[in-house]
Amino acid sequence: MKKNNYRKIFSYIGLIGLTTYLAACGADTVSQDKAKEDDYVLKIAESSDLCSAPQQIAIEQGFFDEEGLKYELVKVGEDTNNFTAISTGQIDASNSLIGSIIQPLANGAEIKVTTGLHTGCLQVLVKSDSNIKNAEDLKGKKIGVSSVAGSPATFAKRYLGDNGINVSTEKSEVEFVAYNSSDLALVLENGTVDAIALGDPSTEIIKDEYGFETLASNATTVPYDEEYCCVAYVSNEVANKHPEVAKKFTQAIQKASAWIDDNKDETVQIQLDQKYIDGDKVTNLRSLESYNFIPSVEGAKAAFVQVGEDLKDLGIIEEGVDIKKLQENSFLDLELDKVTNDKTAYVEEKKSTNQSKNKKETSIVIGNHNHH
Repeated sequence: MKKNNYRKIFSYIGLIGLTTYLAACGADTVSQDKAKEDDYVLKIAESSDLCSAPQQIAIEQGFFDEEGLKYELVKVGEDTNNFTAISTGQIDASNSLIGSIIQPLANGAEIKVTTGLHTGCLQVLVKSDSNIKNAEDLKGKKIGVSSVAGSPATFAKRYLGDNGINVSTEKSEVEFVAYNSSDLALVLENGTVDAIALGDPSTEIIKDEYGFETLASNATTVPYDEEYCCVAYVSNEVANKHPEVAKKFTQAIQKASAWIDDNKDETVQIQLDQKYIDGDKVTNLRSLESYNFIPSVEGAKAAFVQVGEDLKDLGIIEEGVDIKKLQENSFLDLELDKVTNDKTAYVEEKKSTNQSKNKKETSIVIGNHNHH
């Protein structure tokens, strides 16, 4: 009798254990399903410039919706940068020039880069009758910028440094002078400075108005023309707690970038119609056509290291910073399943007879391709 009682007791214990185990497994499954169906609403910084086209197109062409991303747009004040907005929880995601994020990351900015978006969009301009024809001619001269630590100034310093001009803080052979963005064309025109560095499309607008010429451009000047200048990123909190949301954001913005590369005319029209940018279509399109919109994670990683090493050589980033390690720690590696990570990918447009002539099917093809 006792033996049967023991058997019953052990049976009950076993049943309880099995039930607990199955419940735990079920909880894990529910947890995993929840992760995949994460309904977190991503707070994305509003963008109103030409090279934020991928984010704008992801909204207007429905790529965010197609990925199932729940999001809201947040207007960040002019006196607040994206890194401050992320650290205070005001926004979760945005896109910026790669040259503007490396130093903040070295200083502990709480973001993770998810993909490169395109090449482009900074220029150094001179007057058409100027004697300045190359970097060497800028020695002892003044360059006007909106911020001495901004992306245009950083590009100008890289261009000068790569051509043997000292631009270190202590012994700079070129003086960088800060002005309001709206005054840059005027100070170049009246000779207060010898060159100005700024971003598109302002460059093309004032070139048309004042007849200025491009001395250097990171869209067309070798070797910068092959570098990714703009990248997308999310906050560390989103990267850690909502990786599926980060993935949806990244895939949508990659798809938008790839779409833009084949639809630049329509892209600029959308930007103007939705009032993302100012100016006229011809001027804005001229800038956009000089960029390559081939979304790439690996291309962004390579550009991060190259730009980072240049910034270290220029003394903008401390000598002790390991740029390669910083790059490895600054990227969120996602298993992206819609767009390739290979920089040699190109977009091949397939016209389907089953679709209306206004709808096109886009696929990503791997291979070496001269994308121009």
